[in-house]
Amino acid sequence: MELPNGESVLFGWRGGEITVGTDQALTAGRIHAFGDYWLMSNCGTAGTYCVDNLEGAGEYVKVRAGRAGVPIPFELSRVTLTVGAGDNSFTVYAPERRPTAGPGDAGIPLLDEESRYFQVLVCLCEPRLRDCGVAAIPTPAQVSARLSASDRPLGRSAVNYHIDYLATKLGIVAPRGMTRAWKRATLVTLALKFDLVRPEHLGLLPGPVPGEGVPAAHPGGNE
Repeated sequence: MELPNGESVLFGWRGGEITVGTDQALTAGRIHAFGDYWLMSNCGTAGTYCVDNLEGAGEYVKVRAGRAGVPIPFELSRVTLTVGAGDNSFTVYAPERRPTAGPGDAGIPLLDEESRYFQVLVCLCEPRLRDCGVAAIPTPAQVSARLSASDRPLGRSAVNYHIDYLATKLGIVAPRGMTRAWKRATLVTLALKFDLVRPEHLGLLPGPVPGEGVPAAHPGGNE
């Protein structure tokens, strides 16, 4: 359903299924369209709702029971009301935000996206970019195998060299006793947190891509 700016809609349960914009047998919450973002309220007395950013790399907002008017900054979100299988979520499409930078205003990029070290970083981030729920970080051997699908194979020692270079370039200093696995995980967290690596960068990786019914509300009326 379309939700014009300034208006709100209830969502809840009827017959064990989530309903949006219709009469609720049990009201669960409210969505309020407001400008270029939206607000969400949890009308329940127990239980936390989770709003996931479907275009991000694991970002989410928790809306605890009784909280009203929580700002949600995501343009494409999944609202999940309960943990477990079944029809427990719905999708919200918010208006697309207008960019603030004009032509020629782009800053100097921190990383060279045409470099080999950037390809290594994208490979490290790939699992989380494809599924934000994945916690595992590829090992140097797995990165080497992934990138060797191209006509420019990369050995494991070279992968480790690029990881060390990236850590230095991004100012990552490993505390005493930390392993290389910690360094890889910190690189991935930093790269995704600051959008240094984004879903469109997956096109830089060679070879085949690893293997891959709900109501929706549209605050602002833009998909």
